[in-house]
Amino acid sequence: MNKKEKFVYDRTLRDIVQGIPKKFIEILTGKKAIELLDSSFPKVEERRADLIVRLETDEIFHLEIQSTDDKNMPIRMLRYASMIFDRYGKFPKQLVLYIGEKNIKIQNKIEYENIRYSYEVKNIKDINCKELIESEDINDNILAILCKIDDFDFFIKKLKSKLLKIEESKRKDYLTKLFYLMRLRPNLYEKIKNLNEEEKIMPITIDKEKDPLYVEGIEKGIEKGIEKGIKKGIEKGIDIEKINLAKNLILNTDMDIEKIAFLTELDVKRVEKIKSEIQKTKGEN
Repeated sequence: MNKKEKFVYDRTLRDIVQGIPKKFIEILTGKKAIELLDSSFPKVEERRADLIVRLETDEIFHLEIQSTDDKNMPIRMLRYASMIFDRYGKFPKQLVLYIGEKNIKIQNKIEYENIRYSYEVKNIKDINCKELIESEDINDNILAILCKIDDFDFFIKKLKSKLLKIEESKRKDYLTKLFYLMRLRPNLYEKIKNLNEEEKIMPITIDKEKDPLYVEGIEKGIEKGIEKGIKKGIEKGIDIEKINLAKNLILNTDMDIEKIAFLTELDVKRVEKIKSEIQKTKGEN
């Protein structure tokens, strides 16, 4: 995973957890979160934790999300612990949540001379998605895609029904986040991409004339136009997944060309061409 991809995933997940996914935090801590606390620490250098909340027991819970291993994680967590103590007067309950695909072991302690410090590490794939997908909080529902999924068809149906209850303008934002997170689960991404069009495409569009929310269920005419317009680029070795991502972001969001180029690592001119082909094909239809 390159630095740009890691930035996108980290920013997406931080945005989701800042919404305080209630069921998710309860699963992680066994307690309910009652207050979102300030997670920025402007000391010698600006530091921002992924999530700090006050629990119903008045404990402070600090969560950090990792998609890769970091050898400096123990010292980072210790710094956060000391800053949290300095601000809130108590040491936090700390957890590093690993959300990557590979099975890796993240260090969770420091043992050096008279220092003994540790925190909990959990793999998100050890969490069953059922409680999260049943939650009334859309942040919980989105996070469920990274968890353990036993019944894929049930999961998709539930997720679709949750998404369709959201106001359209907000739904676009959550779909973009969902699409980013799906890339952390390549096997799941392929399953969703290959679903047939019989009520299984995600998301369901209520009205294709008015609602442009397509992830992979794009109308065939548009699909053909895009493929025709970018065929030469693919033959030259441009990553088809990056092109598909650019295509979905153009269709599903209001992002500008430069931002899409940054997220997909495609040239700005390439993204402009893809957008032009989409608009051209829509006009023909």
